[in-house]
Amino acid sequence: MKESIMNVLLISPPVTYHKEDLSIPSKSPLLGLTYIAAAIREAGHEVKILDCFTSSTKYFHIGSNFIRYSLSDDEILVQIKQFSPDVVGVSSMYTSSYQDAHNVARIVKEFNPAILVIFGGSHATILTERVLKDKNVDLVVMGEGEITIREVLERFQENRDFIGVSGIVHRLNGELVWEEPRKPANMDDLPRPARDLIKEGLKIMNYELRDNKYIMRKPFAHIQTSRGCPNNCYFCSFTHAFGRKWRARSAKNVVDEIEHLVKDCGYREIHFVDDNASVSSNRMRSICDEILGRQLDIKIAIPSGIAVNTLDKELLKKMKEAGFYRLCFGIETGDPESQKRIGKKVDLQHTKDIIREANKLGFWTAGTFIIGHPHENIDGIRATINYAKESNLDFAVFAILVPQLGTRAYEIVKMQGLIDYDPSFCDPNSEDFYKISIAYFKGSHTSYCSNEELHKIRSLAYKEFIIQKSCNLRTYINLYAKIKNLEDLVYVLGLGMIPVKMLFDIFRGKEGHYLPSRKVKNLMR
Repeated sequence: MKESIMNVLLISPPVTYHKEDLSIPSKSPLLGLTYIAAAIREAGHEVKILDCFTSSTKYFHIGSNFIRYSLSDDEILVQIKQFSPDVVGVSSMYTSSYQDAHNVARIVKEFNPAILVIFGGSHATILTERVLKDKNVDLVVMGEGEITIREVLERFQENRDFIGVSGIVHRLNGELVWEEPRKPANMDDLPRPARDLIKEGLKIMNYELRDNKYIMRKPFAHIQTSRGCPNNCYFCSFTHAFGRKWRARSAKNVVDEIEHLVKDCGYREIHFVDDNASVSSNRMRSICDEILGRQLDIKIAIPSGIAVNTLDKELLKKMKEAGFYRLCFGIETGDPESQKRIGKKVDLQHTKDIIREANKLGFWTAGTFIIGHPHENIDGIRATINYAKESNLDFAVFAILVPQLGTRAYEIVKMQGLIDYDPSFCDPNSEDFYKISIAYFKGSHTSYCSNEELHKIRSLAYKEFIIQKSCNLRTYINLYAKIKNLEDLVYVLGLGMIPVKMLFDIFRGKEGHYLPSRKVKNLMR
């Protein structure tokens, strides 16, 4: 091992799908890995990011049941040999594809058993003990990793054990040692993401999304302005990574990065990917003031959700002036009783009022909704669909509940005997493991509705929503408010084809799910 500088290779694993899993893999900006890479570089080490998925434009079959979108094992090995790492960090974000991460660990250890293999990410944080049953994995970084990884590297470089390093689980004399949780970092103290290490991947992502009608300006970049979420939604697994305490970067720190992305990197649109970007209305107002004060010409979207309860007319007006143009509201259910049971604290009437004000100001609005909660009967689902139709949203996204491991939703459905993923972990080399990825794609079923019926209901929900929007005069009044210039008009014309195509696919049964049956139509009346 080198005495002063180590080579650290961060790997985003391949993506392998079962033939029954019809998910469409998409490129990722790897924001988490670029934060970790920046922290490692700050500590004085050489660091490289290998994105196995983006690095390859091909896919190939594995046996008769699986398709991998990625580099092959041999190609991954070549990359490892060329860089000759002392330490390899593997991103283990998603339970549905965690076997791919373990396959990377196997390749690394077969090449050189002396390499320290570290796992991090949501899956590794939630299912740490199961992850460390794999002897190819030496250590797991729990949750936030920028400070932790530097301490781990320092100990490894000095050939010392890891006792006392907060935020990790490791082995000592064959036994697992759970260290104390790491105190969350001050967000302004974190280094700026090392996007230069994934330049090619970002180019590919922007190229593949060149025809995405939802993005107004290209190229676009992702930015994280806060971590953590104070909400306690029973279906959410993200709090395992960053916790429920909301921590935010200062407005100046955020806009410094936006200005860098605009002026130095040529980005024209920014997407906030926080779990909850607007917990503080004062901070959001300050961000807008910073953008306006610097006269930055930028479009900003918040696709992953915004805290609707902190919004008001004046703040929305300020956001529109600063370049925000598309908002997504995580409403999840239109049934007040379900709101309580799933831990979602959203004032449904206030949300309608905010959507109305946003439409008046020319924002594009979307809402996310979940059906198939274990307690939810047909009346509850109908309440959600009706709320979506009445809310005057531009777009609605209807999802079927996926009870993810580590969430209260999973414990509830498991206790009710509806879903149990645990047996799929008995043998990680068994094809039975991929039942999880298939289940994650298809979603749940309940004592009221089968999975097939839920998919049919979802198709019906989209159909009703689109038809209602098409026949509502308010839709066209809202469109008029959104068109201020030629750029807005071009954007509107592009978006206009999306509902038409969705309806066409639904009627042809090609939405990726099922056409509503007579039984479902009768249930939903």
